[in-house]
Parts: sequence; structure tokens; C-alpha cells
Amino acid sequence: MDDMLNNLFEEARGAPDAAPGDDLMARVLADAIALQPVPAVVADRPRRSLMRAIFDAVGGWQGTSGLVAATMASVWIGFAGTDTLTLEGLQAVVGGDTDYYLSDLGGDFSFTIEEG
Repeated sequence: MDDMLNNLFEEARGAPDAAPGDDLMARVLADAIALQPVPAVVADRPRRSLMRAIFDAVGGWQGTSGLVAATMASVWIGFAGTDTLTLEGLQAVVGGDTDYYLSDLGGDFSFTIEEG
């Protein structure tokens, strides 16, 4: 098998250069140009709105409704955890037993409570 391949290589080395003709090259290039893909027209695509892009980013209406439910639950938990929403706290605010003044607010808008 090796001798046969060596003989073929020797014969190819001794043969004159067999360059393709101009007619063959012209036909090959014409076929290649005919097979090139045509670019698609993108101008007809409608633009997406910002809200649509946000909805798609969070998973559509299901993801958005989950985020809204979680936000509302956290708001409710935040308000329900305060002392003023308890029955005694509401009675104190409505009944006027406690006085809150703007001057009682600190720099971070929290109430300062002092004993005395």
C-alpha cells in the first residue's frame, strides 16, 4: 500500500502544473456568487415599547404579577409591624394622648424619645 502511494506521489511531482483554465474559474465563481445568501430586510419590524421590554425581562405577566404581589405584601408587613396600628396605638393617636411635633424629628426624621 505504501509503495502504491509513493508511486502516485512521484507521478504527481513529475507532471506539469495542471492549473484550472479561465473558463472553469469563471463558472465556479459565478456559481459561488449565485449561492450567496441575500440579506434580509429588517426595516419592517415594529419597535417594542419600554413597558413591553420590561415585562419580557421579568417573565411576562406572570413575573410582573408575582413582583406586584411581593411588593404589596412587603408594604403590608411594613405597616402592620408598627406600633401605631395596634389598637392601643390607634386610640392614642386618635384620642390625642400623645403629641408628635415636627421639632421632635431628628436629622434622620426619627423621633427622639427622652426620659424625664
